[in-house]
Amino acid sequence: MNENAVRTQAWLWLTVPIAILLAIAAGGGFFVGGIYRDTTGWMAQAVGQDLVTLVVALPALVISAILASRGSQRARLIWLGVLVYLVYSYAIAAFNVRFNSLFLVYVALLGCSLYAMIGGIATTDLGGIKARFGEKTPVKAVSIFLAVLVLFFYFVWLSEVVPALIMGDVPQSVTDYELPTSAVHVLDMAWMLPAMGLTAVWLWRKRAIGYTLAGALLTFVPVLGLAIMSMTVFMKRYDQPVAIEQTAIFGIVSAVSLGMLIWYLKGLKEG
Repeated sequence: MNENAVRTQAWLWLTVPIAILLAIAAGGGFFVGGIYRDTTGWMAQAVGQDLVTLVVALPALVISAILASRGSQRARLIWLGVLVYLVYSYAIAAFNVRFNSLFLVYVALLGCSLYAMIGGIATTDLGGIKARFGEKTPVKAVSIFLAVLVLFFYFVWLSEVVPALIMGDVPQSVTDYELPTSAVHVLDMAWMLPAMGLTAVWLWRKRAIGYTLAGALLTFVPVLGLAIMSMTVFMKRYDQPVAIEQTAIFGIVSAVSLGMLIWYLKGLKEG
């Protein structure tokens, strides 16, 4: 095993503490009453996401890490995508969930997932992955899809934030859950949407980094979308108001993204 392969495997080993921390954080939030001290609506969303994290993200992380350690490049892209989901989710938990007994677990999850994601990308053979993609890979379709997501969600979030700024008010989504600000707005507009935009450009130009990031982001979107759908179910269960239109949009985006992911990974040759 060469030096680069050793470095690559080392980052995969971070999956072990991440999986243990995930079981504690999501399992505690879902099964143990009284963990969350937030408003009913925010608590319902947290519990709904905990369920998806337990039954989808956790198994996907562990299985993809095992397969990636055996040389599967498809699994590596999925592993990176689940890490993106975990960084995104536990940044929100660390900053927007009221202080509770799992606070240090959220912080540890954010740190471990963040460094695993950075180290995982840094040690990925970007050129090697690009070379494995065939000519029929839907490069342009994926690029356009990511660009559309960027434009759409910037429009949605700015249409909520800008009027509030002009009126000297606070966005409704912030006041509803008694938050100081929306971590979703921050993470999307400062990190996730720019990352999707850059990936769309890099993939369109067939740069090596675009191929890896596209696989990771196409994994992230349906996992997050499934979590949002679960949040909706639990909000209904707790008799909280639900925006049906927004839920439908996320459902469509998740389904399309999952289809794109399958189509995209079919173009990646293993072995």
